[in-house]
Amino acid sequence: MWDICIVGTGPVGMAMAMEFDRLGRDVLVLESGGLEIDPALTSAARAEIADERRHAGMELAVCRVLGGTSWTWGGRSVPYDDVDLAERPFVPESSWPITHEEIRPWYRQATEYTLCGGDRFTIPYERKLSGGLALDFVERWATESKLILRHRQRLLDSPRIHLSLNSTVTGIRLDKNGNVAEALEVATPSGPRLVRARQIVLALGGVETTRVLLNVQERYPNLFGGIDGPLGRYYMGHISGKITSIVFDTPAAFADLDYKLDTNQSWFRRRFMLTEAAQIEHQVLNTAFWPDNPPFYDPAHRSGVLSSVFLALAFPPTGRRLLSEAIRLAHTGPRPYPLGAHLRNAILGAPRGAADMYRILRDRFLRKPKKPGFLVSNPGGRYALHYHAEQIPQAESRIRLTGETDQFGLKRAAIDLRFAEQDVDSVIRSHELLDQSLRANGIGRLEPWYSPEKTRSKVWEQAADGFHQVGSIRMGEDPGASVVDRDLRTHDLANLYVASSAVFPTSGQANSTLLAVAMGMRLAHRLAVPASESESAGVAATHGVRP
Repeated sequence: MWDICIVGTGPVGMAMAMEFDRLGRDVLVLESGGLEIDPALTSAARAEIADERRHAGMELAVCRVLGGTSWTWGGRSVPYDDVDLAERPFVPESSWPITHEEIRPWYRQATEYTLCGGDRFTIPYERKLSGGLALDFVERWATESKLILRHRQRLLDSPRIHLSLNSTVTGIRLDKNGNVAEALEVATPSGPRLVRARQIVLALGGVETTRVLLNVQERYPNLFGGIDGPLGRYYMGHISGKITSIVFDTPAAFADLDYKLDTNQSWFRRRFMLTEAAQIEHQVLNTAFWPDNPPFYDPAHRSGVLSSVFLALAFPPTGRRLLSEAIRLAHTGPRPYPLGAHLRNAILGAPRGAADMYRILRDRFLRKPKKPGFLVSNPGGRYALHYHAEQIPQAESRIRLTGETDQFGLKRAAIDLRFAEQDVDSVIRSHELLDQSLRANGIGRLEPWYSPEKTRSKVWEQAADGFHQVGSIRMGEDPGASVVDRDLRTHDLANLYVASSAVFPTSGQANSTLLAVAMGMRLAHRLAVPASESESAGVAATHGVRP
């Protein structure tokens, strides 16, 4: 009988294991994969996608190996904003059972494990801005985006972290009263095993945790709000893309939004945002913006440097060394590739682009820590503008089960990620508001790439995700409308917890890793503190905490 068992070693699971270690608590950690990525295991996550334009294949979005998706994570750490957890009447089903103030203290420990150099995410801009525009918020970048490379030895060597690889959870057995998870059913190379633990934390990632719970619910139909209840519903991600250029009035002002190296040797970058007051006044969803290069795959940019980068990415053996596969494919765009036009750009731009290419290669391969990205500057101060936008929760955007099983006997997921007209309206309106604010503050202007009708269709084309897996195990106070409570414990099972972005009721503008790790830190401390200090003996006994 283990005190604590964590299932999954992605960014959340590994961080929680190391925090339990730091707190002096033994923990069993189960990982479906081994020390190296095995394509045969990756195929176990294959899912039926209702609309492949909207969701990435799970073979790209999931990584079954020690370290999980830390192998493919881009390294960006961004906290949620206060507005994301606020009650917003124009965002349906957006209520959180917890305040941001209760989560905020845990960002510091989360940033230690995400290696992003601290929890200072607000750096006052030198100018006071008006018109609902904010430039105070920054994103931070991990000094090593493949977190497992930095943490692996500790996970393997710690006497308190008991790591079991190639151990896939296939089910949960309940006690005779049906309110405690008595044991995990685990498939191993040497046959099935039962794992018993007083406290169980599922940290397999959004879709995979949802799939496991849906399979459990088939055996115990009354769990998690019942069949066709909240479990699997409200699945979300983000809309992300480019539909305009930003032109700075003073080209040198672009430097305020370029990557900067902090005093602790970690990279950060400012982003344009609309203030909480402006979002609520205009009833738009949370969105972040930053200057970017034009799409690499479009040779119309006529940049020798960008075409050279495209050619490197288009050749898979080289491209996969530069970027994770999902990000590489996003930059190479649709086939067939216009290789001739890119070669022409690269040859004609070779003399002028040599210095830029040297700088890019130096920053990506020789510099420590490596720069997380690059921007090709230009004297005209014109750049593409990237947006990263929230989407609303929808009950019919959901994950179900198919009749097909994987090699472990678990039914596969059927994913129906849906976006709404409100999501698209908000992206377009947020750009209009940003343009007005940029002009009012003398910073610059936006220049749309398309007509209004075409812009709308382009935003719909960019409405796709699958990597930020949010909402399908939402947290709340009502067991009929949510799966876990404010402390991430399932409403039905006293000793089963979920540490995942799947519990978030809204998606916000931020990618979900940092908040998921922060909430994992909060949970780790609640489980690690002796029962006599945290709860009454009666409640502790009910929850299965050992004194």
